[in-house]
Amino acid sequence: MRPSTNTNIDIAELLVRFRDRVRASDVAQLSDLSRQSARQLRQLWPTLPVATRRRLVQMMAELAEENLALNFRHVFLIALDDDDQQVRECAIAGLWEEEDTLVLHRLLERLPRESEPSVRAALAQALGRFTELDVLGRLPLEDCRALRAALFSLLESSEPLEVRRRALEAAAVYSHDPRINEAIEEAYWSGEHALKVSALYAMGRSLDRRWLPLLLEELQSEHPAYRYEAATACGELGAEEAVDELISLTSDPDRAVQGAAIAALGRIGGTLATNVLRRLARSTDPVVRDAAEEALAEAVFASDPLRPTPW
Repeated sequence: MRPSTNTNIDIAELLVRFRDRVRASDVAQLSDLSRQSARQLRQLWPTLPVATRRRLVQMMAELAEENLALNFRHVFLIALDDDDQQVRECAIAGLWEEEDTLVLHRLLERLPRESEPSVRAALAQALGRFTELDVLGRLPLEDCRALRAALFSLLESSEPLEVRRRALEAAAVYSHDPRINEAIEEAYWSGEHALKVSALYAMGRSLDRRWLPLLLEELQSEHPAYRYEAATACGELGAEEAVDELISLTSDPDRAVQGAAIAALGRIGGTLATNVLRRLARSTDPVVRDAAEEALAEAVFASDPLRPTPW
């Protein structure tokens, strides 16, 4: 857990300035709040106009992404209980990199009290960060049980489609559980485009090669979203069987698919994939060239961490 360091701050005075204008330099002062300042902010937060609260959480998310030294966790946790749906969604998004069990507990506590489908979907997506910690054995057993129970409950058909999608994506790492494999298969064959997209994503995140035949088929789909997710999933699975088709997709008319295929070749590696990436790294197309250079670096590092990347 990161220690709170920002102790010399007058929250009331700062909020007065926010009513006039939300400046990045002022927002940065909300990073690493002390417990006392966080308590004061919680009391005064509802007094801010909703437009100001929205702007604040949005700017905090942007600043934290640009500067890793900034941490607005305390503010995001306060905003998690905001009356405004947009503020709550943005606060959840701002917590996406957090691994502290305190954050997990707050997300799980919020879930049964949340009625807005879009916010419930955001909560499911945020819980996906903690499922990774679960499978790595980095969460207490009680937290693991609560996390899994919450996500499995969100897979129920009574939940809105967007909620089920995000829950499936988050829970895909539990591929040892037959319920997950059933949910992935059901979503894939559901006839719902969005559910199928999530199913393909979940196939890759599951790291289960049972899905490879379906993924290989989807690499040739007429739908760019399916090709994109299938390419990404093949990369996650390290599927050498997909290399030939992925090479073809590096010239796909859809830019996103093209990038996914290049990235997948980098994850899969091997002589053929690496040689293709070297050629693409000399492309006159800057988008292709940049993507290929990044993928090539990954492929070379995986094969020999001490070897420099030759373009």
